[in-house]
Order: sequence, then C-alpha cells, then structure tokens
Amino acid sequence: MSFEIIDVNLDNLDEVGLFCKQSQKKEEGYQNKITWIKDRFPEGLKYKILKVKERNKYFFRGFIEYIPSKYTWRGISADNFMVIHCLWIVGQHKGKGYATKMIQHAIDDAVTLGMNGVIGMTVEKGGWLPNKTIYEKMGFQHVDQFDDNIGLYAKILNNSATKPSFYPISSDYSEEYSKGIFVVYSHQCPYIPALIEDIKEFAKNNRVQFQSKLINSASEAQNWAIHPYGTYGILLNGKFFSYKPGMRKKTVEALQSMT
Repeated sequence: MSFEIIDVNLDNLDEVGLFCKQSQKKEEGYQNKITWIKDRFPEGLKYKILKVKERNKYFFRGFIEYIPSKYTWRGISADNFMVIHCLWIVGQHKGKGYATKMIQHAIDDAVTLGMNGVIGMTVEKGGWLPNKTIYEKMGFQHVDQFDDNIGLYAKILNNSATKPSFYPISSDYSEEYSKGIFVVYSHQCPYIPALIEDIKEFAKNNRVQFQSKLINSASEAQNWAIHPYGTYGILLNGKFFSYKPGMRKKTVEALQSMT
C-alpha cells in the first residue's frame, strides 16, 4: 500500500500527533492545538492525516480537518453542513488525487450523518486556503463571495436546504482598535503563537501600539471575527490587514512597509 489516510481521534492522538509542526511538538502552538482539538472531538471534529510511502518509509504529507457547521471556527452561516477548516497536501504529492480522496471522506461522513452538504473556503491567490478548482471538480458550487479573493463553495446534498453564506463583517471597528496593531486569534492553528511573538516584537521595536483578543468559542469565531477565516486576523490602524497565520516573515515585512 503506497498511502494511508489516518483517522486521528482521542484514542490515538497522543501516538499519531498532528500534521502541522510535527517536528516542534513542545512549542506553545502545537500544545495549544492539542488541547483545542481534544475539546473539539466530542463536537464531531474529524482530523485525518495523509501518510505516503517514500523510499520504503512512510511520511506525513497532508491532512484535512472538518467539523459540523454548528461548531465551525470560520465566519460561515450554515445549517447542518460539514465545514472543511483546513486542507493541505505538500510538495510532490500535490496533483495526485490525495486532496480529492480526503474531501470525499468529508462528503461520506456528511452523507452518513444525514447532513445538508459540505462547505469549503477558497482563495484565488495568496495561498493558505485551497483554490476553487479542487472543489469545482468534485461538484461543489459557488454559494458566496467575501471579496475578490475569498470564495465559499458547497457540495449540496439536500436541495431544499438554505445555501450557506459568509457572516457579514463590519468595517466599523471600535475606537480602541483604530490605532496600531490588533490581532484576533484562537488556538485552532498551531502557527499563530510564533507569528504573534514576531508581531509583538515588531510593534515594540517600532513603538506601535499592540493589542490582541483570544477567540474562545466557535460562536465568537463565527460572529465576531474580522475575517471569514474566523480563527485569526490582523487589523492595522482599524483596517483589515491579514488572515494568514503561517506567513511570519512576509507579515512583518508588510507591516514594516505600512507603518
């Protein structure tokens, strides 16, 4: 067998671990994610890792994370849908059908549970979310658009269901967030703490005000967040700046150019 898709759960989490930051398990972000995911399993979260054979050894080369829409940590309004939080296939294994197989797991689970469908967020350019092509190939339809870059696609399993949509994002932020850097974050992504430390150091060195808010619940991520990504975002002087928690160097460079 050349590959395996491992269903990570409470029974094997400590043994298998996570896909992201797998070589940095002692870091704060990894440990935060472990705690977060243990709390999500009872809510129906699924976390599956792609294990591929290379040179007679097996390596982790991708993963998918999805959860019922009631408990999603994305700014998506949907009734009884499965929401894909993350989908990532790395390196030479892209374009070999692994992403399709992993999305099919989400569809199969939604069918088994009698759900209305499956949802995925997409990005046109800039990365960190899948391109729409993978979803279109699997029969997902475009149901909403946040801006020129972020789309929402759904595999509809019940034609009478209300189509999912993004929650409205207000541009009228309170005065306390109108100056300096304001970061909204959660423990859903293990890359966030290291990025926040970089941003805090940048703010200190450049005498820029820094504030942050921890998102503690799915409800907050759905209804309060400053971007549909829900679990993370940056405001700069009251205006939206970024949602990409993995782009540490680029984020700091961009802040430098705008302050």
